[in-house]
Amino acid sequence: MTYYFKILVLSFFVPFIFSFHPKVNYFPNFKKLIISLPLTSLPFIVWDVIFTNIQVWGFNEEYHSSIYIYNLPLEEVLFFIFIPFCCMYTYHVIEKYEIDFFKNANLNKSDLYIAIILLLISFFNIDKYYTFFCLSITAALLILNYFIFNKINHNYYYSTFLLLMLPFVIVNGALTGLFFDQTVVWYNPDQNLGIRFLTIPLEDFIYAHLLIFSNIIVYNYISNSSLYK
Repeated sequence: MTYYFKILVLSFFVPFIFSFHPKVNYFPNFKKLIISLPLTSLPFIVWDVIFTNIQVWGFNEEYHSSIYIYNLPLEEVLFFIFIPFCCMYTYHVIEKYEIDFFKNANLNKSDLYIAIILLLISFFNIDKYYTFFCLSITAALLILNYFIFNKINHNYYYSTFLLLMLPFVIVNGALTGLFFDQTVVWYNPDQNLGIRFLTIPLEDFIYAHLLIFSNIIVYNYISNSSLYK
């Protein structure tokens, strides 16, 4: 078992097992996740393929399998299923038990404020592909959600995002060399801001926001579709 695959399995194992706990009861949602997770993962995988091809980022062959899907290691493709599953599980628990770390705040307009900041930063960094595309795509989704989708309870979402930050730092740190000198995933320093929290590029936090937010939007759409009514 490769190092990258071990990280994915360890991340996935606890949420998957607890999905069957009667107080959580998440497993009935698996039918929806079988549809929503692949749908959401597809554009991220295409993005990953393109950025790997032009060397915005890449992978250390020592820590992943020799099985590739186009130019991506198998583990990288599985990342977009395993990690979003964990995020969706966390969101379910937050929503089920009404855990709100922002009870006295109205975060419904936060999409617009965050989008404006991200667009400004991306505008001044058009030459940095990871920065520009990550921030501008995230801003576009936030604007679309504010004016069109608007189905997410923002207090629960940001409570989820905050709760996920510790495991995010551990998992992403494990991929970017936090625990030893070598990295599983490397980043071209010319294509990002060069600002890191520990070993994690700042853009990865925005990317995480985009990945989680996208999965919730698609999952909610699937849940509200005629197939499940």
